[in-house]
Amino acid sequence: MNARRALWPALLAAGIALSVWQWHEAAESPAHHDGHTHLHDDRGKPARLYAWEPGMAAQVTLAGPAGTVQLARGPQGWTATPPGAAAGFDAADFIALFSQARSDRTLPPQVGETYGLAPPQLRIDVRDATGASLAKLDVGALAPDGLGRYVRLPDEAQIRIIPDYQTRAPLAALGASAATPPLVKPALHKDK
Repeated sequence: MNARRALWPALLAAGIALSVWQWHEAAESPAHHDGHTHLHDDRGKPARLYAWEPGMAAQVTLAGPAGTVQLARGPQGWTATPPGAAAGFDAADFIALFSQARSDRTLPPQVGETYGLAPPQLRIDVRDATGASLAKLDVGALAPDGLGRYVRLPDEAQIRIIPDYQTRAPLAALGASAATPPLVKPALHKDK
């Protein structure tokens, strides 16, 4: 009978210890999972990469191995330089989407892996009317899950993964294939 009485306080103590541990983990910065980090805001959404609104953007530069296209917002909408470049590319729709770009996964770069970022398949540079930078992003290869794309912000050492749909239109505008093959040795493992 004494063993049963001792079991309940031990289970209660274990439950309290587990609750304290979970509270401590939840209070820390983003949790790490299998070599990558999940980044979420206070509402549980993936963290936004930038803090600007679409109306602030006045110039977009898309640069890649196939060339460079500059888009400028004018009174009649967006115009491309060189003229006729990026035909079919809707800069306003892209800016609306890109201003809300989110990343929920990061990983440290692995030695010998380029992630399609050396050189990048696409460089995106967004500036306001004064020429101040709103966003810069290097876009690399498709992640092994086929849904994300490796990207790097200029001031960060780690690699981020953003949804592929956020980069399809500018890749297509430069004539780059949006369906790049995934890495041979992926450094990211899908959560189970």
